[in-house]
Amino acid sequence: MANLFLGELVNFTALCSEKLNLDVTDTLILGCVVFFGSNKGVNDAVDRGELTTDISSVDQIQHHAVIAKSIHLRLGMSRETVRRRLVYLESYGLIRKLDDGYFFPVQTGEDDVTRHVRAYCVGAALRLRDKLTPYLAARA
Repeated sequence: MANLFLGELVNFTALCSEKLNLDVTDTLILGCVVFFGSNKGVNDAVDRGELTTDISSVDQIQHHAVIAKSIHLRLGMSRETVRRRLVYLESYGLIRKLDDGYFFPVQTGEDDVTRHVRAYCVGAALRLRDKLTPYLAARA
């Protein structure tokens, strides 16, 4: 099972390199901003039955600002590296700065720069479900 997850991680990183021109460090930092900033909002939208893979809106998911310290502590990178990479990701247009940190904008209209990444994630989830179902059924 670890092989399946690692394969998807490698493929996801390659996709971010190809489609978003990000290296591994930038991909990890962007991933932290997306995850930390939208995790509660995503879970709330799922609980309300309002989240889809096709549509995002400001009303659907509340994105919160993430500070460099959170990423620095989670990834074990130097705070300065994280800070420089956040500034780069902002200049590249992938994240936005607020007074209290950085956030990942809801991906709609011209702000939608991750449609390829979302499509990959949906496909990865389906592939993993199909590959893991026999293992999970055997354990039940």
